Amino acid sequence: MSVVVTILCENSVGRAIPAIGEHGFACLVETPATRLLVDSGQGLGIERNARVLGKDLREVDQIVISHGHYDHAGGLDLVLAQTGPIDVYAHPQIFVPRYHRTDHALRFIGIPKRQQVFEALGARFCWTPQFQQIAEGVYVTGEVERRTDYEKGEPSLVVKGDDGAFTADPFVDDMAVVVRSSRGLVVVLGCAHAGMINTLLHVQKHLPGEPIHAVVGGTHLGPASPDQFERTVADLERFGIEKIGVSHCTGQARAAQLRERIGQRFFFGSVGAVLEI
Repeated sequence: MSVVVTILCENSVGRAIPAIGEHGFACLVETPATRLLVDSGQGLGIERNARVLGKDLREVDQIVISHGHYDHAGGLDLVLAQTGPIDVYAHPQIFVPRYHRTDHALRFIGIPKRQQVFEALGARFCWTPQFQQIAEGVYVTGEVERRTDYEKGEPSLVVKGDDGAFTADPFVDDMAVVVRSSRGLVVVLGCAHAGMINTLLHVQKHLPGEPIHAVVGGTHLGPASPDQFERTVADLERFGIEKIGVSHCTGQARAAQLRERIGQRFFFGSVGAVLEI
């Protein structure tokens, strides 16, 4: 099956086009079965960048929200205004109150609008807590099983409970998209808060024996410790992945290190980058 993945929102613009970068992520996955939008960025660039890249948001068939952060779902209302009624696949925990907490500040980083606003604009939320198919050859992972002992998450990312107390965000809602292609599976990550290796192991568990050809999206290796980074790179080699296109929360320094380690298999998934199979 032919697959085309186009990065619509990302922290940077990778080529000379009149698009804009923003802290966030969105990409369009096109297959013979569906035109699937994965995330929507903050909402600053999704409409402009889609036009610049020749992608009509009115033609999107389905939407996936990888997790409940503003930089992945902040543009959802703008997209819905163009698509009209549409299925939106997400984990049922995407709307929990989320914050970034340091010793000096507490900042809300959850989805900025309520579920009812999106539903009024036509969102038909389809809750996907488990691995499932959403179109021919297209899957969402649902909640990702934690199997590694080194992908610990980021302590500064917290959730607020009903009692007002803050605890480390477990990111039970973090999920990826998996697409069958003629050369193997393509895994699209939003941020991989569950861990990139955990996610790939989860994919292998549910689609055993199918090679993973490519991984695209946010890897959350930017804030990773040196030990986590080294162990991640080592474990990546076990999968035999031919293309790794990193974006967003990978960070420039880690992206450069990864390019040095894996060579020509690497590409930077900035705005305008295209993976075509």
